[in-house]
Amino acid sequence: MMSVFLLISMAALGDIFGGVSPGTETQVQDYTIFEPVDRNEYALGAGDILQLVVEGGTSEAMIMSGLPSLSACQVSGDGIIQVSGIGQLNVMGMTINNAQEALQRLLVMYYPGTHIGLSLQQPRTVKVWITGMVANPGSYSLYAINRVSDLVGLAGGMSSYCSRFGWMVKADGDSVSIDLHFDPRTGKPVSDPFVDGGAGVVFGLVISPVYVLRPGIRNYNDSYTVPEVETWESYSDETVEDLLYRIGGITGDVDLSRSTLISGGHSSPVWIQDQGFSTEVVHAGDTLRLVVQGNDIYVAGAVHQRGIIAYTPGAAVRVYVEQAGGQVYNAHLGGTTLTRDGVCIASGEDALETQALPGDVIEVPYNWIARHSPEIGILATVVSITSIIINLSR
Repeated sequence: MMSVFLLISMAALGDIFGGVSPGTETQVQDYTIFEPVDRNEYALGAGDILQLVVEGGTSEAMIMSGLPSLSACQVSGDGIIQVSGIGQLNVMGMTINNAQEALQRLLVMYYPGTHIGLSLQQPRTVKVWITGMVANPGSYSLYAINRVSDLVGLAGGMSSYCSRFGWMVKADGDSVSIDLHFDPRTGKPVSDPFVDGGAGVVFGLVISPVYVLRPGIRNYNDSYTVPEVETWESYSDETVEDLLYRIGGITGDVDLSRSTLISGGHSSPVWIQDQGFSTEVVHAGDTLRLVVQGNDIYVAGAVHQRGIIAYTPGAAVRVYVEQAGGQVYNAHLGGTTLTRDGVCIASGEDALETQALPGDVIEVPYNWIARHSPEIGILATVVSITSIIINLSR
């Protein structure tokens, strides 16, 4: 009878805890691959909810002691987790892997040969203050898995003269340095720590600035954004290429061949065909002007649907005119012009067969009659009045 009772109890436990039954091996990796943090970096604290998985099924001893094969527990205010059938463990400040190792040592004291897995099911929430050169200083609530860069985003981003260097003063008084310049090797910020509950983050004024200008691109409501100016710390003996990678790399909408470095009133190209990047050194006070192209074409004039059309690589101007609904009845298609950077580069039939590039403006003019309709109307009126006067004078 006792064995029958145990079998029924273990089957019930398997149903309750997600179908884990005796003899069913549970791989811890199934529960940890979706963790949003590095198990060797995230420090556990009060409020974290952890998931525990006992591998190898449930034994009679585990059932009698109340240790389930799958359970969740929350870290208490003093850093303690309480696990039925094992006891208490202080995990405050431990990484997830360190806590799992400590829990494993505690487990084998009672259940030799048994293995346990530990994963972060839900991170704790923390309140952090941010001050200095950000758009909206104040206090914000985040998850403990969020980093300082996430806090900066919630605060509306950095101002134009904000330094990427900062510091975070924790509640216990410890200070952590912050460096949000990008590491060229990893493409990630150099130092972007997790936010800490009760901490204060401060960003000051940039000391030796290099200005990065990204002219606003045309957007899909037919308006223009204000040019964006970023300010970055200058580094000694840094070239243009090094600076580009330190500020986040080169995005696909940047035209390097038309981008320039303005230094001491002199403008020089950032990149030259068949030569590559400029080797010129960037100094404090210099301006890096990046030409940014929107991924769109603007069609204006005598077409049915004037406005923005998404760029299609290799497509000629004629294709964009058709996508704009084609020319209207009084259009002069043969007078079409293609303008790039404010300069007309093709007109007439040549323009219609020219491949357009992002940012280009295509204009289909109206025919002569349509363009001069007011004058024609006035002339017709004068002729009509003259004809009436002549008839009346007879």
